[in-house]
Amino acid sequence: MKYVCNACNSEFLRWAGKCPSCGEWGSLEEVEESSLPISQTEKKVVPSKYSKITEFSKNKKSNTSKGRITTGSFEFDRVLGKGIVPGEVILLSGEPGVGKSTLLMKIVLNFCEKGKVLYVCGEESPSQLMERLDRLTVKKEYNRDNFIVTEDTTVENVVALIEGGNFELVVVDSIQSMQSIQSKGFPGSIGQVRLCGALLTRAAKRTGIPIFVVGQINKSGDVAGPKVLEHVVDCVLYMEGDQYNQYRIIRSMKNRFGSTNEIGVFEMLGNGLNEVKNPSLLFLESSEESSGSAISAVIQGSRVVFVEVQALVVERESEVGPLRRVANGIKKPRLDMLCAVMSRKGKLFLGNKDVFVNVVGGLTVSDPSIDLAICAAIKSSVMDKPLSKNVLYVGEVGLTGEVRGTWGVESIIKEAERSGYSDLLVGRMKVGANEKVNVKKIYKVSTL
Repeated sequence: MKYVCNACNSEFLRWAGKCPSCGEWGSLEEVEESSLPISQTEKKVVPSKYSKITEFSKNKKSNTSKGRITTGSFEFDRVLGKGIVPGEVILLSGEPGVGKSTLLMKIVLNFCEKGKVLYVCGEESPSQLMERLDRLTVKKEYNRDNFIVTEDTTVENVVALIEGGNFELVVVDSIQSMQSIQSKGFPGSIGQVRLCGALLTRAAKRTGIPIFVVGQINKSGDVAGPKVLEHVVDCVLYMEGDQYNQYRIIRSMKNRFGSTNEIGVFEMLGNGLNEVKNPSLLFLESSEESSGSAISAVIQGSRVVFVEVQALVVERESEVGPLRRVANGIKKPRLDMLCAVMSRKGKLFLGNKDVFVNVVGGLTVSDPSIDLAICAAIKSSVMDKPLSKNVLYVGEVGLTGEVRGTWGVESIIKEAERSGYSDLLVGRMKVGANEKVNVKKIYKVSTL
């Protein structure tokens, strides 16, 4: 008997809780020597089958030739890239209780109107699933005969069920509850998650049936299981949201058939998750002009989202202890850099002040075009002078204090006109000579 690490395939004579080669915990599995892989010299070389690429384009059974399938949710289709590609495997991850199963349940109900849907209950019993359905279908009826449920968590049995049934959609909730007879690891281990994900993906490609896979996350915020699971699937979606906040944001971390810049915004209500088609109204909740608040616009895929940046600067009473730089909605190193630039180039010394910055609405922004709004909010808080709510601050701030423009500024200008903003402060940009701009004033800022 030997022990093989299912993460790095290293072989050992004794079992250990931690693999001495790659450092993974609980990855050693007992394997009989007769079942170990044959060495390359003992393998019989068999030529691989091949086909011309033109044969696939003419194949009427090709998955992509069928076109995309709508989920019935405009916001969810936006994140996926205008719908689901047949045979696509989508991994939906998020913190426990954020609403992953609730969102998928609404999609399942929409697919039940088209045909049969298979739901693999790995974490809930069918009775608990029925209670969720009764709560979500207060005013909507669905075809109960098309809703197929199984409690079998053996992936080989589920694959046989998928290939034998004519399903429109398959939902596996969750991948950590599945297990394969080909691996001796416990459900949720690295080997089991990787093997189950690969078998489900191959089944989706063979049948052309799209599969949703729910994945739990670990303490560090990554999808539990090996990183190879994210490489195997076609799309990785992450659901953000706080249990004390009714809004949920879905963003794509990987998408083979669409953009990774789109976001979808939902609101958690008593009957499930409802779409929010104009998220700017959520992120601009404050209508009163107060110090330490500035409005910015960021590009999220094909949409322009207006966000409110709030800043609070507090002068320290003593010099004991490190300075506090608290960032909510932006990365802390970005805030540290902007504070240093403002102290050195912006003639605003922050070396004896604590700075707190928050993006209203719980949105996480990585677009550097929000830098100018952050600097404006910080200076407004220091001077205790409110900024006008009709002014947009868009621009990236560099280490030398220069303010640069951003891509998609034409879309921002058009959206600002439609939303009624009068003034726009942007970095160095180029606007077409023949382009008509109705914003009253556009100030091009070059330095802080």
